[in-house]
Amino acid sequence: MSERSRKAGKTLVVAVILVVVLLLLLPPTQDLLREYLVDPFSPQYPEEVQMEIVRTLTLDANGGEVISYTVDLPRPVSIMDEGAYLQKVDRLSVSPSYHELWDNGTYDTMVWEGEDLYGTFTLTMTIEVTQRIHVWDLDEGSVLEKDEVPQYYQDNYLDDQWKIIVDDPGIEALREDIVGDETNVYLIAKAIYDWIDENVDYHIWTGTDGPLSSLETYEVLKGDCDDQSILFCALARSAGVPAWLQLGAVYSPGSGEMGGHAWVQMFMPTEDGGTNVTIDIVNDDFLVWMPNLFCEYTDNGDADDL
Repeated sequence: MSERSRKAGKTLVVAVILVVVLLLLLPPTQDLLREYLVDPFSPQYPEEVQMEIVRTLTLDANGGEVISYTVDLPRPVSIMDEGAYLQKVDRLSVSPSYHELWDNGTYDTMVWEGEDLYGTFTLTMTIEVTQRIHVWDLDEGSVLEKDEVPQYYQDNYLDDQWKIIVDDPGIEALREDIVGDETNVYLIAKAIYDWIDENVDYHIWTGTDGPLSSLETYEVLKGDCDDQSILFCALARSAGVPAWLQLGAVYSPGSGEMGGHAWVQMFMPTEDGGTNVTIDIVNDDFLVWMPNLFCEYTDNGDADDL
């Protein structure tokens, strides 16, 4: 090989190396590398997912008689952010048809009623829904102080509610230790999220009557999705930041099934108004809506509806 050919080859190699280095310096490439190098075996999700969810509920008289019954289910709705769909309900069908539709503020309730049931009553709901991944590009610089949160949220999501116990010395002391005098909504949310993520272990309880209260989860420092979300809401509310529950289901690639799930929604105020964001503590998704989520119910601030 001539000297000129060797020099040309070296020049080409150097050029290729420079291109690779430049690509590695680009933020999208760094994000991908970080994702695969830190946790190469974590599940990967597409940007958009289409689901068909079939839910069947059966009421059985068990050989006796049910004199009267009422079945109520939340009606799933589409969810949007800045004109884009996070969750789009493409089709919803129920059999038999519901008798009433109640307006509960953040959601509607479908109601079936009947009398003199001797056998079984079976209800089937089929939902076709499209989910898209969404990441909120927010930080302490773009998010405002807690006083800028609209009054509607402050009126509905700051006090004790169901198992979200806020007015308690233990919760107040923990909030003071985590948040201190911070007033920025983003920094308050991130501090609480980080503390729960680092200090509360994931644990599925058996034989319990519903989820733990915020106090109980703080005492044992373990719990599943709803337990940890309830604790987050209590700490955020104690810090003067409205936070509430969303309930639904999550698809697990490992099992290939959907299971019940709970996470947090809260409002983050910005100069151009603000937006509701999603915080899924047990799945390590801070300000991320994942396409494997399905939201069936959004807390309206009424403890009787939870």
